Amino acid sequence: MAIQKKEIKAFVSGTHNTLSDELIPNDAASSSHGWLTKDGKIELMYGRQAVGAEGTSGKNYAEHFGYKTDGTSVHFRKVDTVVQYLNGTTWTDVITGLTASDMTFTNYSSLAGNFVYIGSPDDGLFKIVTANPGDYTDVYDSAKNFKGYFFIDKGRSIMWNTATDSTGLYGSYIDSQDSDVYTTVAAEAIGSLGSTNYTGTLAFKAGGSTRTCFGAVFTDGTTSLTVDFTGNVTDASAGSGTLNFTTGAYDITFDATTVGAVTCTYQWEDSNASGVTDFTKSATRLAGEGFVVRQDVGGDAIQSVIPHDGSYFSMKENSVYQFTLDILDLNPTNLIVRTDVGISSLHAATATGAGIVFMNTGNPSDPQVNILKRNPVGDNFDVQPLFSQFKFENYQYTDVTVVPWDKFVVIACKEGTAENNRLLLCDMHENTVDVSTYGVRTLAKDAGLLYGGDPLSKTTYQLFSGFDDMSTVVDNSWESAGELYGTSSLKKTKKFVFRGDISPDQSIGVYVEVDDGGYQHVGTILGSGDYVDYSASYAVGTTFIGEDTIGGGSNNQVYQFLMGLKIRLPRVRKRKIKFVALGYGYCAIQQITDFDIWQ
Repeated sequence: MAIQKKEIKAFVSGTHNTLSDELIPNDAASSSHGWLTKDGKIELMYGRQAVGAEGTSGKNYAEHFGYKTDGTSVHFRKVDTVVQYLNGTTWTDVITGLTASDMTFTNYSSLAGNFVYIGSPDDGLFKIVTANPGDYTDVYDSAKNFKGYFFIDKGRSIMWNTATDSTGLYGSYIDSQDSDVYTTVAAEAIGSLGSTNYTGTLAFKAGGSTRTCFGAVFTDGTTSLTVDFTGNVTDASAGSGTLNFTTGAYDITFDATTVGAVTCTYQWEDSNASGVTDFTKSATRLAGEGFVVRQDVGGDAIQSVIPHDGSYFSMKENSVYQFTLDILDLNPTNLIVRTDVGISSLHAATATGAGIVFMNTGNPSDPQVNILKRNPVGDNFDVQPLFSQFKFENYQYTDVTVVPWDKFVVIACKEGTAENNRLLLCDMHENTVDVSTYGVRTLAKDAGLLYGGDPLSKTTYQLFSGFDDMSTVVDNSWESAGELYGTSSLKKTKKFVFRGDISPDQSIGVYVEVDDGGYQHVGTILGSGDYVDYSASYAVGTTFIGEDTIGGGSNNQVYQFLMGLKIRLPRVRKRKIKFVALGYGYCAIQQITDFDIWQ
């Protein structure tokens, strides 16, 4: 008896590997890596490109993007014992002599400019003015603050896991951004009249090593040169020059010879004086001052703190606290909301629009991706599992990193190795999971693009960019569900038809397995085949997401194909298909049809 055909019209399910391959949706992958479920297709994942030079052996402990006031991004990272920034295409040392351990980076913008603050339990606190990324200020002061992981939110630092306290949650002063914390220096003498170029160092730095400056105007009484927040003179018609806000070094040139004594009026701040690195408080604490609250139940350390829904959630190894500040900053609440979940590392949780997504390792034998979110009919917070179709216990999460990226939650983890070697792309909108074999231990985003730091070398990658993986073919394999054609009886099929998109230099190997007997090569889809429609093409960008999106203005031309493949298979109970992209370039499968099926 003939069964006319069996058709997969679209791919929407991603990888399903918790059940037998006979029980999953027919468009799902029973096993896959290097392919992404996207727009009804399975699409070969894009590659990796090194940012700057490839590094020697080592480890990446942080990736971060700070921003100048004009919107220009500054790429920072910590590798081994050094904090660096990307100066053009060269990684340049900023802070050296650190401990080889994780650090947190956090951005802060105020009336004093744009900053990146850095901290860890091992090395203390540091401040970088993004206008001058090659210089830093060490703001650690045992009388004013602590060493720990932290971030800045609503003008205040939130710190945890300090060098001496793993279960306390700390807060700094709220930065008032006014004359209480900003000091104005009026008409500081710079030099005498009769010259054009003036160099030197402003006096504020000699008065305190933790100070930084801003808002400088140089003048000879007739001509004024204003330094903007990028550190450059803005009055191009009157002169030029620069000011380093961290060191106070200036190099100012007037277009005309000065006619009066040259002075500079500016402001300086010290974040250790009622600012975001001042954690002190009065004997009777006042609103806006520092604080510490205890989160000691269970004795398990605070691993990470996530701001969400107006509160700060301390994710511990076996519990979750919710800390909420009131509007008067005097009567906060500090509650345990869960005791049956937890995370194992600093980067194992992240905030999304739907809630806090985290790798729950509270039960080590059954790791799950969970979401903590407010109960829609109450004030409590519920924890729910996500992506139940995916077998997360196949991977290890001792050094996991979880970040949101566009519609995905990206999870860096490991499979059978000592260091991370897998990325799980979990689509929050479509409820799919796809796997990449890229090994990173830190992640950061900028302009829609994703960046990762290598766990075994001092190398930073732009991820899912370009059509090669560091000049090699992208590692990939996609295996279908076990197709029974609606019956467990023996049957036979004679033809497959595949529809999709491919670039001319790419090819896709097609393999078939019958009744779990191992895959055999049955054909190859060629980008140069006569079944490719060269009369119509479209362009694809070089990234999944970002500046060059699919369909963007790129020269990477892609063509549709419709290929019929005659095969000779024995009578089978079940068949599976495997695709492996063999070359460089874009490719996607949109439809599979089994024709001429006989029972």
